[in-house]
Amino acid sequence: MKNRMIPAVIIAAFVATAGPLATANAASPTDAGSSGTLAGFCSFDVAFTVTGKTKTITKSPTERLITSPGQKVTLSANGKTVSYVVTGSRLEKDVTVGGRKITEVQVRGRNILLNAIGVTETPGLILVVGNFNYALDSAGNEVRGVNVNGPGQVTNVCQVLS
Repeated sequence: MKNRMIPAVIIAAFVATAGPLATANAASPTDAGSSGTLAGFCSFDVAFTVTGKTKTITKSPTERLITSPGQKVTLSANGKTVSYVVTGSRLEKDVTVGGRKITEVQVRGRNILLNAIGVTETPGLILVVGNFNYALDSAGNEVRGVNVNGPGQVTNVCQVLS
């Protein structure tokens, strides 16, 4: 099960090492000025544009903080367009569990998460506002899915754009 997040850390949280937006199974935007198409997250392709900044702060060899001050993502599909301010943060901590390297990810604030259809517990393109977490193995496969039940708000962007 792969999970990549769009950070605001969008289309940073866009990759495991991206900002608050991460993406799975697709070219993922991780920097301001990124644009392209997201496929495999909704039942249709979604065009995206990211503006703003992303900054990675290496806190230690096993801990990274990705921030996205002033970041905004615009998503379009089916003749509809939505824009979200995604200025959340993403904290990644590498840990070893049972001899296996795991990356624990905490997202806080406003972030967009991308979860590939058919390979994750919570497929789709979702806007989260609050505190959420999940875990990935070294290949980007989900070890623990996003805790979509809180605390915080979850918006299914695929539904908004359908």
